Amino acid sequence: MDWFPSITSINNSFRKECALAEDMADFLTAVKTVGKKSNDEVEPSLTAVSTRQVQDKVRKVEPHDLRTSRADEPTGNHGENGHSRKEAFTSTATTPEEALQVLRSQPDTDSLIRILKQLQSEDAFKPAFSLHPPGPLQAQIINAIVSQIIPAFWPSLERNDRDPIITCLTNVAGISAVAAKVRLLSDSKQKSPGQAQELADLVSALHDVLSSDDLVLRILSGLAMSVIEKVKFQMAKKELVSLISSGKIIAATAQAEDLLKSTDIKLDATWMSRGTEYAAWIGRNVANLSMRLPSDSEIAAQILARGLGLGYSIFVVKGFIGALLENQESYSAEIDSVLKATIGSLPAFARNQLIESTLLWLSSMPKSDVGTNQISQARDHVAPIAALIDLLCKSNESVRKQMVEILATPSRTSVLSFVVRRACIAVVADDDLQPLLERLMATFGDHLFVAHSPSVQQESIAQTLLLVAGSLHHSTPTAVKMTARSSSHMQGVSNRLDSTNAKARWLGMVVGTAMSSLVDKEGSRMNFGTDELKTNEGRWYLELVKINGYVGQLPDFVKFLQSSAGSVRRQKRTAQKTEQMPILNGKLVFGPVKPPAPVQKEVIGDKVTEIFDDGSDEEDADLKPYAKPDSDPEDSDEDATLVTRNKPRAPVYVRDLMRMLQDDKNPERFQMGVIHAPLLIRRKTSFGREVTDHAEEIATILCNLQDPFETENFDELKLQALIATILSDVHITAPWMSRQAFAGDYSLSQRCIMLSALGLAGRELAGCKNEDSLNPDPSSRKPTFPTKRLPSHLHATYNPSDKSIKHLHDISQKVEHGLIQPLALSAADKSTSHLDAVKVRTFSSRMAVEQQRTKRKLPPNELAKIFGSHFFNPLVSRYHQEIAAYGSASVFSSAPFVVVTLLKTLALLFHASGPATAELADVTTVFWELLLSVRTKASGDISILQAVLFSFLTVLEIAGEGLGRETLARDYTKLVVETQNWVEIVFEKTGGGQLVSEGSGDEVRVRTLAAGILVRLREVGDAWNKVLTGGMVG
Repeated sequence: MDWFPSITSINNSFRKECALAEDMADFLTAVKTVGKKSNDEVEPSLTAVSTRQVQDKVRKVEPHDLRTSRADEPTGNHGENGHSRKEAFTSTATTPEEALQVLRSQPDTDSLIRILKQLQSEDAFKPAFSLHPPGPLQAQIINAIVSQIIPAFWPSLERNDRDPIITCLTNVAGISAVAAKVRLLSDSKQKSPGQAQELADLVSALHDVLSSDDLVLRILSGLAMSVIEKVKFQMAKKELVSLISSGKIIAATAQAEDLLKSTDIKLDATWMSRGTEYAAWIGRNVANLSMRLPSDSEIAAQILARGLGLGYSIFVVKGFIGALLENQESYSAEIDSVLKATIGSLPAFARNQLIESTLLWLSSMPKSDVGTNQISQARDHVAPIAALIDLLCKSNESVRKQMVEILATPSRTSVLSFVVRRACIAVVADDDLQPLLERLMATFGDHLFVAHSPSVQQESIAQTLLLVAGSLHHSTPTAVKMTARSSSHMQGVSNRLDSTNAKARWLGMVVGTAMSSLVDKEGSRMNFGTDELKTNEGRWYLELVKINGYVGQLPDFVKFLQSSAGSVRRQKRTAQKTEQMPILNGKLVFGPVKPPAPVQKEVIGDKVTEIFDDGSDEEDADLKPYAKPDSDPEDSDEDATLVTRNKPRAPVYVRDLMRMLQDDKNPERFQMGVIHAPLLIRRKTSFGREVTDHAEEIATILCNLQDPFETENFDELKLQALIATILSDVHITAPWMSRQAFAGDYSLSQRCIMLSALGLAGRELAGCKNEDSLNPDPSSRKPTFPTKRLPSHLHATYNPSDKSIKHLHDISQKVEHGLIQPLALSAADKSTSHLDAVKVRTFSSRMAVEQQRTKRKLPPNELAKIFGSHFFNPLVSRYHQEIAAYGSASVFSSAPFVVVTLLKTLALLFHASGPATAELADVTTVFWELLLSVRTKASGDISILQAVLFSFLTVLEIAGEGLGRETLARDYTKLVVETQNWVEIVFEKTGGGQLVSEGSGDEVRVRTLAAGILVRLREVGDAWNKVLTGGMVG
């Protein structure tokens, strides 16, 4: 029996060899194309090889069928029966392992789709198999899809065929694998074209996987149905929270898109790489999860808390609350119960961040930001906002306490709009109003707060204090009377009146007068007897104690949200009707086009003979020949039927101008409107109220105006139109434009144009700029020969003189030169003081002095009266609110070009306003502190450094002349010393302490500005020394 094992092994070996031979035959059969041809057909020498036909026919074949088909197959003929073995191979797997083998064996499209549909089905395998739970087999299948299937099939698949792939990747492991693969390809140093295409395909697949707003809900539902172990389920949920809300997807997608920009592969930027849109997507997913699964609020709170830490908390809240309000009617869960469960599961820090972000989001809405003269309009907006805030306060008791804490902190209330603050006070309970009023009064009258806090915080706490006092007086007048009689209130008003800051004193008088009007009788009320309280702003502050807000209903907020979203969108441009048929006498003309009139070719009558005079006349030498005329575009076509007869006419009314500016179909109408906009607005300003009544509407159109037709000098014409609009009603348009520069979804160039328009309009208001030099008459422009200029789109690119921002830059350089030149002349005169005896006053200098003495009197400076209230305070207040709300994410912190434009605008306006500026001391203090606060930004960018130094020099020049250098040394000692120390460091670092001309132009300019500031500061010190010594030093 020793031979039996050997025979058995031989038989087994023989069977294996036969099976291997059959498999090799099957493998080769797929590429055979031998078949019977008719005698009439010519067999081609080359036949296309395809493996799809073999695998298309899927059927289950039993073993005896295999043997039969192989036995019946003719020898040497592999025509139609040559595929029988391959047809017997089934593409429907019976186990997940077989499905993995099919995915790895380069299947065709139909087999791939069938396998993927099996994998996404819960009952396709016995036992049941799902890709949702974490496991080694699931990881291998997903890795095969990501590494092999997507690179090979994704570009050629249609949208419907991609859905099975997307469904198989809609799980924690799938999203993580795609993101990891994208990050791996992005980090690889060598990029081949194949890798770039694979990277683009993976980004596209990731985009499709994450495109739904209920992704987290579907993943959790899949985990709950397939994972039984509680520990494994908790680990999968933690991984899901980390993957969705950690920022990994944003970083990987942004890096991939940035790399693909340098390749030839076209991939549109996705929302996944933009933090704001990704944060809103997280908020919408959390809302859908909370509404559909209220019981599982813990994981919703975890994702929401992590999402708030991405740096775009306002957009997370916007997506979360917006989706809740939008879908509240679709689900049975009540929104108050959903908020109570979700907010209650949040940690304390995340809950506070949610409330602050919600208030900032409400403050950023256009309709929640109203001016001081719009109390009645603000009243209609308070109730809807209060409805949402009240809903949040009812969700958790700590939210109401957090609301009171925010109202009591000036640095946090200053970034909120007036309407939102009124809504918060309306929601606060009556029991909390009296402690809140006492805290506000203590802070308002604190000596350190009065001396060192920014003006925007002092204004906000004064407004909040008066609103709280008015609301408390309606419910408990005795509590207001006790608080007004307290020593803290009296001492606070006294500290305000003793302040050197005029704005702080004014706020003290306003608050004291308003509180006295609530608690004192008519004859004994506080009255300072000054005209400062009789202004519009003073009357507005005094009216705050008479306002009482109320809480609306949640549907009111939904309507308010929709109307606010509608006001942000760009106004729809009206479609212009085009004439399809020619019109004759008011009726359409049908039929063939009228042929052109015959052209006369021979001259009839007397002919004109040209006489050449060879003689030379000396008098003709002074005559200059005319320039070649420009070609007439109307006569360029010989066919008269192609000439446009219906030419647009210049607008006569403002409503016609607005229609022409919104016309994106007819380039001639649009360009005609852009060209005539500045002239029409200026002409209509002094005639009737057509421009005044529609000033904000015109300004909105101009701020959003784009150039779809490559209009020549478009930026300059737009700037001129904005300047004319601002000057039409400066009391309304200047504060509105100042707020608009920080609001809305404007680009960097649009914001800079708005700031430039404010600066140039203010200078024109001050009489510093001639109107015709900045706003030339378009009709007076001399036509140039066509060959002298590049095409309009190229001319705008290669000729920087047409850039609208260049006006502001040129004026700043001119003002800078005017500030530096006297210092340089004075320094040169002092360096040659030993030659005073031989210095002779020239006749030309005497004539210059006489000309200055007889110079015509300049017009009054209208800017000096309103600079602080209409230009400076709105710009600075909105800047502080922007930085406090968004920090480094704001464009006014991250974009140096915008910061430079803002500083130059403020400096030029301050210089144009001059020493006669109203409230000069307050403006000087706020501007000086603002410049010191941007020193850190100036250290990293030389353009910001130049703007800061130029602004410092302007402040010292204007304040030194208006307030006096002795006043600067006495009242601004800390600011003077701090500025001098910093400027000395700048001067030493840029020039080694010596003013030399070597280096780049920017370095020379920085040294020059720093030297000028040090000279002015030394003059301030000398003036103070002269005061101390009684005038003996000098």
